[in-house]
Amino acid sequence: MPELPELLVISEHITNLLAGHAISQISVYNHIVIHGLTIEEFSRGAIGETVQKCEADGKFLIVHLNDHDIVINPMLTGRFRAFKRYRNPTRIDMVSIQTDGPSLWYSDTKKMGRVYLVPRGDYSLVAGFSGRGPSAMNPTLSLEDFTLRIKQFNGQIKSVLRNQRFLKGIGNAYADEILLYAGILPFRKRVSLSLQEIEMLYLSMKKVLFRIEEILAERSLDDITTEKRDFLMIHNKGGGICPLCGGRVSEVRANRFKTSYCQTCQK
Repeated sequence: MPELPELLVISEHITNLLAGHAISQISVYNHIVIHGLTIEEFSRGAIGETVQKCEADGKFLIVHLNDHDIVINPMLTGRFRAFKRYRNPTRIDMVSIQTDGPSLWYSDTKKMGRVYLVPRGDYSLVAGFSGRGPSAMNPTLSLEDFTLRIKQFNGQIKSVLRNQRFLKGIGNAYADEILLYAGILPFRKRVSLSLQEIEMLYLSMKKVLFRIEEILAERSLDDITTEKRDFLMIHNKGGGICPLCGGRVSEVRANRFKTSYCQTCQK
């Protein structure tokens, strides 16, 4: 699942490729991902508008046009690719946005994503957009702000990290990475954390997310699309060796999500 570091880098790639190009055609290959408009309204509503830029907002990708925004929530399996020439759609392709230059394609193997065309800056009809917290990678997010916000949430600490009302942009994989660096078990209750542990969690979040963004910035859009997460320390490494202590990585699965952790490093 694309998380905030991926989407930030993807948005930069798309901006560099499409900014200044006019939309000539929008094709929908599977109607199930389109929300808020009929297929005809979605396909025709932005023809002739120019791509201004692309922006990552938490787990959403927003393509800003003259009068509209195309908002995509890729959910678990949504992916983005760009092509200089038209190609025939595959069974996993959902939507293509063709311009007088390159085209942007959105694919989704599970067809779980949501795609919207909305008036510029109006996200009232975008499910899950309102009520979210600040970005987990906002450079102005202080330890004090982080501490005040986290105390408003209860439950297991991994669930809190993934809760977009707390902070937006952290998903399943990077929550595992953050908790490893912080030395905190994912099943700990938030109320059990000391102020020192909350500070370590904050510092680990910043370190992990910005390090991943730096790694991804050196990769192409195609490389990011294939989700080659060879930089992960612990997520999806169940049965393997913890890189920090050499112990065995434990793993549990619940509701389609894996949680990977080290019982030695994390307490």
